[in-house]
Amino acid sequence: MIRPPGEPSTSDLPDSYLTLVGSAESELKVQRSRFLALAFPVQTELEAQAFLSATARRYHDSRHVCYGFKLGVGRQTITRRSDDGEPSGTAGEPILAAIAKLELTDVLVIVVRYFGGVKLGTGGLARAYGQAGAMVLAKAGIREVHLGRQFVIHFPYAQEKTIRHLLEARGGRLLDQKYGESVSWRIQLAHSVWRGFATALNDLTAGKVNLEDPES
Repeated sequence: MIRPPGEPSTSDLPDSYLTLVGSAESELKVQRSRFLALAFPVQTELEAQAFLSATARRYHDSRHVCYGFKLGVGRQTITRRSDDGEPSGTAGEPILAAIAKLELTDVLVIVVRYFGGVKLGTGGLARAYGQAGAMVLAKAGIREVHLGRQFVIHFPYAQEKTIRHLLEARGGRLLDQKYGESVSWRIQLAHSVWRGFATALNDLTAGKVNLEDPES
């Protein structure tokens, strides 16, 4: 099968990724400057820009609204950052570094700064923005999202125990099951194992049971 342009192959994709449980806010004070950090789980640039616009309106009286976000998995990742008037590399990059340290994706972190009258220097700024980002990510919490492909299989009742054992051995997930004249399962398999599972299933059933696309 030929993939559409720009669509990654399953070999390019991980079996899971880490992202945020939910949104969060926190505050850090450094030399009378206030750093208000906000974290959001996001899946598109459009969604990220909507949060950025809303935050800029909410904190319209602030000196800087800086951010970093990462989207996607595998080779299809996108990162964006902004120093919003701070010295180059002192805000957006440390925020992205906080995201990268936790190996997160589909994450937006915004740090709003209210200047307190004391200059922090480039090193001090970078540390403050990085710390603010790390604090809010810790508060938001982390969850793992499992990736893979879904399939449907149909088989006789007599083979259920054997196929269930094969599915469990490969770390597959049973999403739905129906019992009629035969057993019908909807299953999910990680990108790294589904081809091996298909081969083992074919060998186990002498070619009588195969993976089927649930959309076909």
